[in-house]
Amino acid sequence: MLFNSVVGHSKQLSSIKSLVDKGLFPQTSLFTGPFGVGKRLVATELLNYLIKNPLNLKKVGESNPLTIEEVRELKEWLYTQPKEGEGKGVLIDNAEEMRREAVNALLKTLEEPPNYAYIVLISSNEASLLPTIRSRCRTFRFGRLSDANVEFVLEKLKVNYDKKVIKVARGSPGLALKLIERGIVELLSEFVNLLKDKRRIYRITQISSLFSGITREDALLFIDAFENLLVQNGQITNWGEVISKARNFLKYYGKPQSVIEWMLIEKLVNSSLLR
Repeated sequence: MLFNSVVGHSKQLSSIKSLVDKGLFPQTSLFTGPFGVGKRLVATELLNYLIKNPLNLKKVGESNPLTIEEVRELKEWLYTQPKEGEGKGVLIDNAEEMRREAVNALLKTLEEPPNYAYIVLISSNEASLLPTIRSRCRTFRFGRLSDANVEFVLEKLKVNYDKKVIKVARGSPGLALKLIERGIVELLSEFVNLLKDKRRIYRITQISSLFSGITREDALLFIDAFENLLVQNGQITNWGEVISKARNFLKYYGKPQSVIEWMLIEKLVNSSLLR
């Protein structure tokens, strides 16, 4: 049965199933919502169901933003009629990260795809997508899961976890898994404990050293988890600007450990930020 392995999103799945049953599901669609809530899983199951042959499904954009060269190769493949199955499917992950030239090369295909093709774009930041992309797709918005659903997913996957991860994952099983795998929850606990410590100024070097080998991706995961914790505690206002700047530093030039140090120093003097 379609979407048998999907947890949550009953409203969205019901809408999609209804369109599929009536033969009205759009050839180009956009799945948006927070990272790690199941958009990619839904899109994969849907496309496999529609095209009836997993060999006719291409997934791109998960590891690196789609380039103009990849778009050209994708178009050549897509416009070659399938020999088996009922069509071809394309899943474009992290659609908001595509460069403008790649987007422009893709627009015509989104506007007039082959009659046997289905294209699903996935984005965790709908506002960052160009209007020319959004106007050519039907949008399906996915929300965060309940804490109970996140726990269900982790238990189904037989993952050992600390209950703290449920809070900082904020309705995202995908984020919870990454936080567990990368040991980010432990780093977060140390960071928060420092902010509460009256002698925190003497421990900043000690805490900073814990981030010495952290990758850019892990630093972004850490910031996401920290932001979620602040939202849960109603304290995001105090940190909003700092978190935004930290993400930009990491994106363009900042060394991960240096960015975390900067966050600490920027807020070190305020003892009431986390209680």
